[in-house]
Amino acid sequence: MKSKILPAAGVISVAIFLNFTAPGKAFAAWCSGDAAAIYGNIVGKFAPFLKNLIETTGQGLEAAVIQSGAATRAEILKSAAVNKTVEEGLEAYRQQEDLRNRALDIKAAMVQPANTCTTMATAQSLSAGAQQAQVNIYKTQQKALTAAQSNTNTAKLLDTAHLATNAKFCSPEEAARGVCKINSSAKYSNLAGADQDALYLFQAKDGSSSHEGPESGPQADAVDGFIARVVAGIPPEHIRDKGEAYYKRNPQARAYVELQRRYNAMTSVGAYSLSQIKAMHQPQMGLGRDTKLATVKVPGFAANKNDMSVSEVLERFVATKFSPEAVQDLAKATQSQPILRDMAQMRSFQLWMSFQQLQQGSRTEGIAAHQLVLMAEQTLRPQINAQRAAATRAARTQ
Repeated sequence: MKSKILPAAGVISVAIFLNFTAPGKAFAAWCSGDAAAIYGNIVGKFAPFLKNLIETTGQGLEAAVIQSGAATRAEILKSAAVNKTVEEGLEAYRQQEDLRNRALDIKAAMVQPANTCTTMATAQSLSAGAQQAQVNIYKTQQKALTAAQSNTNTAKLLDTAHLATNAKFCSPEEAARGVCKINSSAKYSNLAGADQDALYLFQAKDGSSSHEGPESGPQADAVDGFIARVVAGIPPEHIRDKGEAYYKRNPQARAYVELQRRYNAMTSVGAYSLSQIKAMHQPQMGLGRDTKLATVKVPGFAANKNDMSVSEVLERFVATKFSPEAVQDLAKATQSQPILRDMAQMRSFQLWMSFQQLQQGSRTEGIAAHQLVLMAEQTLRPQINAQRAAATRAARTQ
């Protein structure tokens, strides 16, 4: 019975192959002309071979089919597992990239508020520094005007100024002529001729926008001497006689006092502008530290500079806003908030600078008015005096 089942199973398998597969159908069509002979060959030759194959493997046809199906399912499951692993890996990579980008966004969002806080500190301390500069202007102005208004002996005043310059700020040209000797001490070595040179009014010898030394240091002394030379190098000398009775009985003395007062008013215009320049470049204690600009990541600026002037604070702030690093950060910004914050900060800074320009414009207008008065006086005053003399003579002849 067993021997009959095996050939029958083989025949059924071959029939299935011939009926349901494209190669089988083609083979059946090719062999359709002699089906009886083919059947005999299958039963007589192929069936024994199939029987021998099954006996060799030790499995029946059904088991072989089951085993093949199991192997196919295993391969399918293995492929599904591989695909799942790949998809999980891709998803994990996407999540990591999302977290990394989110971290970069958070970092960019946090850096700009930090810059905003720094800018706020700069603005607050800069405003306080500007107010202190106004106080320093008053001090310098009073010093210059006092020197001009207290001259009771011109020869003595000039000799005092001469000796002070010889001791502190002798220039190389003066030393070569034998007028004085250069002060080689560390305190004055960088200030030779400083009280005769406008450069030291605007900067230090090393190029810094802040004067060298403290607020009342040697360069501040040199700048005061420069302002005194420009404003009142040889001021008018006071009348040595004193007393209210003297001026009551002497109209010429009263006229001299009024001319002297006019001279002081004229010279105060120039003194105020020079005092303003000095105050902007005069270092203030702790201003660099308070504005967070003591050290900046910009080439050319000294690090750890706690004391600096308002002018240098402005210079450093502008340099940080237009440094290569700042420009690159804005170029790489992926969010609009940092750019908008930076724009708002710059608009605020522009407003502050516009106010400073308004003040400067007022001083410039004052100087222009002063020059206009002098021009009018030089042109019209001789004509007025001549016309007054002519009118006086005409009145006497009538």
